[in-house]
Amino acid sequence: MFRLDRFVRCFVVVLVMGFVPTKLRAQELTLSKVLASAPERANAILYLDVPSVRDFTAGTPLHDDLGENLGEVWIAANVNLKTFEPSWEIGHVKLTDLADTASIAKSVEGFEDTINGTSVVWSPRKAYLIPKAGNLLGLVRPSDRKLAARWLKKETSASISDYLRKQAEQGTKYVSVLLAVDLEDVWSPVAMLQRIETLDSLKNADLKSIATTLSTVQGIRVMVSRKNLDDCIISIDFTNSPSALLPVAKSFFVEVLDRNQASIPEASKWAPSISENTLSFRGTISPNTLDDLLGIFTLQRQATTVPSSGEKAALERTSESAIINTSKDYFSKTQGIIKRVRDYSADGTGDRAQWNGKMASRIDELPTLNVDPELVEFAVKVSRGLRGNMVALQQTNIAYGTNAVVNSGGYGDGYGGYYDGNAPYQYRAMARGLGNSAYRALIANIDQLEGDIRRKMTEKYKVQF
Repeated sequence: MFRLDRFVRCFVVVLVMGFVPTKLRAQELTLSKVLASAPERANAILYLDVPSVRDFTAGTPLHDDLGENLGEVWIAANVNLKTFEPSWEIGHVKLTDLADTASIAKSVEGFEDTINGTSVVWSPRKAYLIPKAGNLLGLVRPSDRKLAARWLKKETSASISDYLRKQAEQGTKYVSVLLAVDLEDVWSPVAMLQRIETLDSLKNADLKSIATTLSTVQGIRVMVSRKNLDDCIISIDFTNSPSALLPVAKSFFVEVLDRNQASIPEASKWAPSISENTLSFRGTISPNTLDDLLGIFTLQRQATTVPSSGEKAALERTSESAIINTSKDYFSKTQGIIKRVRDYSADGTGDRAQWNGKMASRIDELPTLNVDPELVEFAVKVSRGLRGNMVALQQTNIAYGTNAVVNSGGYGDGYGGYYDGNAPYQYRAMARGLGNSAYRALIANIDQLEGDIRRKMTEKYKVQF
């Protein structure tokens, strides 16, 4: 899934519808430098101040997902705008403490390697981890050795997006999150016009003018204040003034999000405004929406698998107490992912399918060193169940969508045929019904698995899981 993730994906959907050097020190790092170091052309960047976000999201899965050992994060990536997943990511994460290369390799169940004279760790979670001075961790994903070598040698002939260059120059002193995606030259005004013609929010609008404006989009930027989640700004930049959009901006975006099964509850409360060629929305962003947004990238989660120097000794132990601690932590993180599945406010089965697939990948990314094998098997079953449900939901949607098109609302009663204009909606309703039934069965099975493994682990180790 980005899905850019569900949050930024939503705004991209809106636009589709209508619209380092090895010795680099942490204090020298900026988004501009990370962007310039990318071995290939990037179309997305992220700055994240983890301590601030953890403060905002206490008591949520995102708080636990980021980890207290993480500081600032700088990422450049190329995101596939169809799948909303990064084809590659490079970046740095500042940690409060960092173990040596050998300990990192053992912790992530990978191996040590040397690329151009630099010690690196290959991780089975499709990444290279590169420990540096000053508790700084470099990361490259996927684990493409040539990509990592080019980055370490600062070999780049890739051009830099003018839009991202400008966004990367923004100061980050007062923001906890800054994410920007380059969308220049992505959409045609002709395609735009065809896609917005049926929108209720644009019934009385100049569709041709709006389609032309939307096709000039340069990019989207999301900024969250370091103060709290009540100060979030989503800015969409155009070549020309988007003033024609302002009167319908809020209703337009909300309608498109709803139609694409990606509604965001807080979106209806965001206040739109225009400054020169930028349309902005300002308001509160919820922890769940922020979780979706950060879910585009994986490097910050990769960093949570890296041990601190204080944890190095624990890696050498395979005692029962060490296994208990790592197993409880593993179980807690798996439960957090399951909670994300339960709490996800999907309005449609397609959106639910994508989310379940993404959560399955999150489970697969969890480190399993010194974790009880039966607990790992439990997590594998949950992951398989989520992926199976994803496939089932997708197949159901395809089958009923095909029936709706083929029948075009007509069917027979044995004595002749007649036309029912509501038939396509009935097919979609049947798809949702079957999809929701399959999802409820999945959750019931996960609940049973979770209860069984908790009792088994508690009985086995005589401590409460």
